[in-house]
Amino acid sequence: MNNFRFEVGKLVMCNLGEQGWKLGRIIATNYREDHWGQGEFAPYQVALEENYSLIYVPLDDDRYCREALKEDLRIIGRKDALAEDVVGMDDEQKSVIFNDQLNCQSGDLVDYHNHRNGRCQCCNDCPKSWTYAELYSEHYRCATRNNLNVSRYEINLGSFRPGDSVDFTADDVIAKAGGFLQAPTLVRLPPGLTFRDNGSLNGTISYDPHREEQYDVNFVAVSTNKWQETDIGIIRYEITLKIEQNICPPEFDFEAFEKVQQNARKRAKALVNSLSQTWMSWEHGQLDNRETCKQMCEDLAQLRQLLEHHPRLDNGKWWGNLGGYHMNVHKLLENALFECELYLGYALTFGDDEVRFYAEQNLQGCYNKRLLEAARFMWTDGIEAMLREEWSYAIEIFRLAAEKKSGWGWAVNYGDIWLSEAVATIIMTVQDNHSHSDSEWLVKVGELILKCVERSEQSGVFDSDGHPWANEILIALDNYQQIKSDNNSLDKWLTALKGRTVYWCSQVLAGMAPFPPRARKRLNSVEELITRIPGHIAT
Repeated sequence: MNNFRFEVGKLVMCNLGEQGWKLGRIIATNYREDHWGQGEFAPYQVALEENYSLIYVPLDDDRYCREALKEDLRIIGRKDALAEDVVGMDDEQKSVIFNDQLNCQSGDLVDYHNHRNGRCQCCNDCPKSWTYAELYSEHYRCATRNNLNVSRYEINLGSFRPGDSVDFTADDVIAKAGGFLQAPTLVRLPPGLTFRDNGSLNGTISYDPHREEQYDVNFVAVSTNKWQETDIGIIRYEITLKIEQNICPPEFDFEAFEKVQQNARKRAKALVNSLSQTWMSWEHGQLDNRETCKQMCEDLAQLRQLLEHHPRLDNGKWWGNLGGYHMNVHKLLENALFECELYLGYALTFGDDEVRFYAEQNLQGCYNKRLLEAARFMWTDGIEAMLREEWSYAIEIFRLAAEKKSGWGWAVNYGDIWLSEAVATIIMTVQDNHSHSDSEWLVKVGELILKCVERSEQSGVFDSDGHPWANEILIALDNYQQIKSDNNSLDKWLTALKGRTVYWCSQVLAGMAPFPPRARKRLNSVEELITRIPGHIAT
């Protein structure tokens, strides 16, 4: 009997190489074709949902075929994470009570890294600071995750031609809300039109050499100004129009335009190939982390500059690559998650299905990296609390940090979060004159230390002695039980343990091995990168 992962009828995502991942339904297992050699079978035959074409999957492996996630179905079923969920996949608990950790008390001061505090489902505490990714990505879904209502308004302005004027004023609900320049999809507008914060749209439509003779515009903007009003919440505002006779005028040199685009595309391909080659060299051990980051960051800076001059090149494809390759340097501990999210989020605004799917694939990893970053920085917050002897707070923050990604953190790979919780629990319990029975807290501490020991052993980094801090704690616990059995005072033991805890906590904060190195300084300011994102299309 064949033991395949999926049964007939299962929705799956299939890897079609350069065409990307496509949704399909399994229609046969143990499939073969007449001309195949004897004994040759494919695990699955799949009918693609978009055109019912038939393919076969060569191996029963996630690299070729994986289960279709709810996020995959949402991406196919709606335009963005704030649009109406037409496939009925929004299964999160609905509530008129939004997350009470949300707040915008910092005023105009925006901390784009405050997801590291772990609050609000690792979204920014203030909805007014939410980025393209936080608003539009199916993998972030910050409005849904934080139980915010979404109000939707759609306006169809009809058909226009280049040379036509548009003078649209939004109704009072939109105009009074304002704030629609937080994350507008400006790149979707025809050149010559200007969208304003109050929801108005005006200007004279110009010829667009990037588009076909006829094209549809589905422009989306979002206001979060009313996020605290439960009957309004987040406003998703969509303006649609149809452009006809987008024909090249005599004075426009289309051949010269095409040549510029071709040269820019050639340069973009060369930079992406260079990024890929550098990463492969690192994977093969030919480059160390620092040299890899140096080379890749140089290429990424050049790609960003190229796209700033040619922002609409290939409908956002290269912005997706720019964000995607920033994920590689983040893996090597470059402080670049913001760049990943900024450029992948911007790629979503183009409205191109293939670009969106590529960006969303990477944004899934980005959101997971948010969880890892939060776990790490919550852990260091707890370490600082231990130095202040705030044991109860430290225990709680360690517990929450470990829950983010099963004890993992950004470069926290050896179970140190569990170990830190164990140490804080030991000290607080013994210091509080045994408010709990030994059997109760020792079991809990033992479980935490065991998870740390198992993970550190699995890493293969340590010699036979294992994790040095974990070893000290195990020895300390043996001494504790010996002192208890002898009915001697624990004062000296506790003082010594606290002293060693100060030492290890200092090692953590200093970034000394075996703990992760300190986070590197950013190469560019967040504010500078945001201002360099293209705005309205030039006429």
